[in-house]
Amino acid sequence: MPQGDRKKNTSKPKASRRAPSKPERKPTASVNHEPASSASELISTIPISLQQLLLDVFKTALLTTDVPSESTTQDIYPTPQPDTLDTKSLVQTIKSHLYQRDFDSAFTDAGEDLLRAYALRWSASRALGYAGLFKGVLRWMQDRAEQHPSPAPPSPNTRIVSIGGGAGAEIVALAAAWRDLDFGVEALAKSVADVSLESGSDGPERTTTTASVDADVDVDVNARPDSCPRLAVSAVDIADWSSVVQRLSRTLVSAAVPAQLSSKHRPPLVPAGRAVDVGFRRADVLTVSEDELKGILLDETSQAGSSLLVTLMFTLNELFSTSMPKTTGFLLRLSDLLPSGAVLLVVDSPGSYSTLKLGKGKDGTAQERQYPMKFLLDHTLLSVAAGKWERVYTQDSRWWRRDAARLKYEVGEGAGLEDMRFQVHLYRRI
Repeated sequence: MPQGDRKKNTSKPKASRRAPSKPERKPTASVNHEPASSASELISTIPISLQQLLLDVFKTALLTTDVPSESTTQDIYPTPQPDTLDTKSLVQTIKSHLYQRDFDSAFTDAGEDLLRAYALRWSASRALGYAGLFKGVLRWMQDRAEQHPSPAPPSPNTRIVSIGGGAGAEIVALAAAWRDLDFGVEALAKSVADVSLESGSDGPERTTTTASVDADVDVDVNARPDSCPRLAVSAVDIADWSSVVQRLSRTLVSAAVPAQLSSKHRPPLVPAGRAVDVGFRRADVLTVSEDELKGILLDETSQAGSSLLVTLMFTLNELFSTSMPKTTGFLLRLSDLLPSGAVLLVVDSPGSYSTLKLGKGKDGTAQERQYPMKFLLDHTLLSVAAGKWERVYTQDSRWWRRDAARLKYEVGEGAGLEDMRFQVHLYRRI
């Protein structure tokens, strides 16, 4: 999700297009430094039932005024009436703002309803595409930590800093990936086995978790087992997405999310046995001070040895387009501040280019030159910051395609699901 008004442009809604009628030839992915058995299997999948639950979280959290409580219930929610968003009208308004490149009206100065409609329309599809990728990256990070132990005692906890992640796609996708991974939490494995997402059984007794979000404040999910591996997600964005993040984080742990494909009871997306903490911070990463950026990236409360992943999902190219020098400086500051072993994940539209203004020529006309985003990224991390990063995985173009026949997502006209085509690059701080 982009950095507020800067990232949102007319290319954003077009980034996820429907698949072409003919299958696209997949380019060969490039993997460096890591054995094929780990990095080459970076992109994974999550079960269709978990994909549906992910979509149900978005619908329940954002479509209506009310947000479900965290209490367990088997009641079937009635169809929302007057408090349902007019998704069609709001999405049309967003598209109009984007077409006119009025990003302040679309995002920075937008009201809560407009931001909720944006997340319903674009973030849900993105989250589906992200979930399998995050699952693969988190699994790779775990495997590598086991194969290359560090001097510090290893921690099962993982911290994610999502630059431009305010609209919630990364937050919900990470929760789904964390739910699907098995980091040795046997109690959860048993509960998932006993209570499938479509199961009619109540399953074993579980502890209900709660969450709340305030801007610039990290959020704790309470009543979790102390020994449970913890996923801490911090979304950073230039626009104020705190209300959307609050709604989504509360719904992640709610057992009252109505099932779209079944009326049977099921556990929440983040059930007992999984600890997912969510925080949001409003900041412009291109202009923050060194100390503030350090505070964004490095949580002083994080346990030593915790894994750290920084994500730039459909955000980096827009940062380059805003200011190539400032974005290059931001990446170099990341290189200086992030500890060894930290991982950087970049996902963006394939074939993304950024324009660099080179001044005026002899005839007085402005000179410009376009550079591929991948070239700028590699040049900054692997050449300018030589010796600080290794590129683990790169793929210039890849499709994620939804299962249209099995997934159900009815949130209003003009807000259906779309396939997603993207490029992906993964780096590790040496």
